[in-house]
Parts: sequence; structure tokens; C-alpha cells
Amino acid sequence: MFYYSCSRRYRLRTKKIERKFSFFQRLFRLLPEELLVIVTGATSGIGRVCAVELAKLGAKVIIGTRDQRRADEISQAIQQEALSGKVVGYHLDLSELSTVKVFADQVLHNETRIDILLNNAGAAPGNHALTTDGLEIHFGTNHLGHFYLTQLLLPLLIRSKARVVNVSSWANYFVPKSGIDYNFPSSSYLRGITYGQSKLAQIWHSRELQRRYGEQGLCAYSLHPGSINTEILREWPILLKISFQMIFYLFGKSSYRGAQTSLYCALSDKAKPGEFHADCKPAKANSLAYNEKLAKECWDFSDEQIKKVTDL
Repeated sequence: MFYYSCSRRYRLRTKKIERKFSFFQRLFRLLPEELLVIVTGATSGIGRVCAVELAKLGAKVIIGTRDQRRADEISQAIQQEALSGKVVGYHLDLSELSTVKVFADQVLHNETRIDILLNNAGAAPGNHALTTDGLEIHFGTNHLGHFYLTQLLLPLLIRSKARVVNVSSWANYFVPKSGIDYNFPSSSYLRGITYGQSKLAQIWHSRELQRRYGEQGLCAYSLHPGSINTEILREWPILLKISFQMIFYLFGKSSYRGAQTSLYCALSDKAKPGEFHADCKPAKANSLAYNEKLAKECWDFSDEQIKKVTDL
């Protein structure tokens, strides 16, 4: 009876969310010009759903995946599924900042505007690891890769009065009151906290973007998509992965339903710039998320780390 009750409430809630999406979906069809959208992590899960749905609405969608052959295959598959818009795939590995630069250069060379940047890709490896640039892999991939991409595209984003949407998570609540430990010590590694740190950083990134560039027309958002069984857990220990998959099966969302808040922040005028969202409405994040001093520190740390690796 408990599971039935939860399931029934969930179905009612998701129907409301889907009605909201269908409303601004209809509005989007009235727009006179094709929008240019960038979606990271569109190989599967909510990123792929977002790419398909945005292409269905007539947008030109640029996706990034970890090798060019795969990018071509996925973009063609999304194009065939959408039967509308235009889908282009470029090589992008957010754990390797040199490929982020190449990806951004391709976009800047080929496009004259960007309307939506959907920073959706994520990593949650099972063990402590570093990126090819020597950065802690959760923070380096989930936050710094997207931070660098956004910085490279920033002049065009501002000129286009674009929306930047960071797909965060409720895992931001896993970060203790002491905040992010930027030393990322392997001796005290806890995957939940480390993953949560990267997701809190994404919220800070959105809030700082809004604070710094909101008056110039840029709008930035962060969100929790819901509990979704995606490939992000593929490297976790088998027993832990099975446990989470059971939870997702009982209480989680499908990728389609999980994508709705991303689409809401990307398209709806009711989304609140600078705010954290869940279930297509503003939501409360970890109290640390609202600390402007910590947000600025994270921005400065991110900038410093990127400068150590690149020539930005």
C-alpha cells in the first residue's frame, strides 16, 4: 500500500510537470527563428532526451561526446528520432580541458550566437581518480570542464543573451558545513561527498554567472533532475550499483520525466535566474549554496586551476 501510494502521488506530480512542459513547448513553436542549443552528455539519459526534444522544436542542437565517431553516430540517431531541427556532433571530453578548447573553438568558428548552453554531462566513478589534467575527477569533469566551456563561450553567450543551465543534484546536500575541501585528499575519499562537492560547485557557478552577468542579459540556472537510473553509476561496485538501481526502480523517474526540469529552465519564462530548481519550480539547496563568499572562492579557485592547465 505504501509503494502504491507513493507511486500514485508521483504519477500525479509528473503529470503536472508534463503539462507545464507541453505549455511552453507550444509557446516555443511560435518562435520565429531557429535557436542554437549546446547539450553536453547527450549520449544517453536526460541529456539525450533534451537533445531530442529541443530538435523536435526546430532548434539546431550541438552535442559533445568523447570521440568524433561516436558524436557522428549519436547526432544522426537523435536527428532520426527528432525528425526536425538539425543535430551536429563534436568531440568533447570534459575531463580533458584541451578537448573543451577545441570544441569551443569549433562552435565559435561556425556559429554567430548561442541561445542555450545545457551543461548536463556528469561523472560518478567508483574510486578516487584524477582527470588527464591531474584534477580530482568529479570536480574536474562535472564542474571545471563545464566552467571552462562556459568561460570560453562567455562573450558569445552574453552577446546572445543566452541561458546557461547547469544540471546539478540533491547530492549538493552531502557537502558538510565546512564546505568544499579543495585539496580533495584521497586518504579521506567518500564518493558521495566528493560527487556532492562538484554538484554544489555547479550551483555556485550558476549563481555567480547570474550575479556577474545577469545585468547584461545572461540567465543562469541550476537544477536537480530527479533520481534517474542512468549510466553515471556504471563504474560503481556491483552491490552498491544494484542497491541504487532498486531505489531508482521504486521511486525514480524515467529519463524523459527527469529531463523536464532541464527543459523548463532552458525554455520557460517562469524559471528563476540564479536559482536552484526541481520538479519544474524553484527549490531549496544546501544552505552553503547561498553563501556569496564561498561562491566567489569557488569561482576564483576554478579560474586558477584552469589557468594552470591552459592558456586562458
